[in-house]
Amino acid sequence: MVSLQTVQYSNARIATLPKGLVALFIGATSGIGQAALKQFVQSVTAARIYSVARQPAVTSHENTLASLRQENPSGTYSLIAADVSLIAEVDRVVEIVKQKETKLDLLFMSPGFMAFEGRKDTSEGLEPSMTTRYYSRQRAVEQLLPLLNSDSAVSPRIISVLAAGMEGPLKEDDLDLKDPTNWHFWNASVHAATMSTLALEYISRENPRLSITHWLPGAVATPGLAIANKFGINPPNPVSEEFAGAYAVFLATNDRYAVHPGGLVPVPEGLEVLRRSGGGIFLVGKEGESTGDEQLLGDFRKRHVDEAVWKFTQKVFNDYAAKSSTKKEGL
Repeated sequence: MVSLQTVQYSNARIATLPKGLVALFIGATSGIGQAALKQFVQSVTAARIYSVARQPAVTSHENTLASLRQENPSGTYSLIAADVSLIAEVDRVVEIVKQKETKLDLLFMSPGFMAFEGRKDTSEGLEPSMTTRYYSRQRAVEQLLPLLNSDSAVSPRIISVLAAGMEGPLKEDDLDLKDPTNWHFWNASVHAATMSTLALEYISRENPRLSITHWLPGAVATPGLAIANKFGINPPNPVSEEFAGAYAVFLATNDRYAVHPGGLVPVPEGLEVLRRSGGGIFLVGKEGESTGDEQLLGDFRKRHVDEAVWKFTQKVFNDYAAKSSTKKEGL
């Protein structure tokens, strides 16, 4: 286990990192994402921060960014209003960032919820709890690869806060769980976690310079957990948002989670670079150590399920693009 003291010591050294880091936070209007954003901003110098907020959260999040501007006036903080349960909105976010930046050092993603009240598809025909936890995240990664792979990016990283180590069997003939007999909020959660790991591993193989982490923070006292409590999910001993946020920043800035160490905060004394999954990404549990069922994941890779998941994901994106184009032509 990586101790909180070690995490705090490492995070205090973020001030030594190069100036001008560029980061995009998706899902930072509350919970772990917001805690990570606040703690990341405390120490970085002249960073350019982009943060996405749904329209109902815009005012409160702008207040958060205003506070951060006062705490660290060396940085620039841009709020992008968007609903990332829609692929179209993710594409719009990406275009805004691309218009302003030539690199991206950190993509931090933590949006999502559990659909306790059943499946209610968006206007794009996708189930929003799966979109926010899987499709939108993969779309953002895919579309931002040119910036992440920029030669000027410093140890580029992707952090996806979800459920590493909780991968499980998939309904391989119904990945989006369209069949009502397959739909359940827990099945959606397992699919989002498992498909995330497999898709990120696929992306990692195609982009070997990127350090990609899928993280399970464990039980955290967030608004999302408060909702889960109402539906009978009561994990013991949840940690605070601030505690989880500190570990999130550690994952995002320490060389322990780097494919090519040497670009950010050095690996703490007594630790070593974490072992990656067989597919090339960091699967990290709540204590900062490796997790994941390699027997399960190895079988998926052997049967090329990772490739099937990515092919399916591309079909979803292509179908969305085709529908979008048809709508535009009809205007």
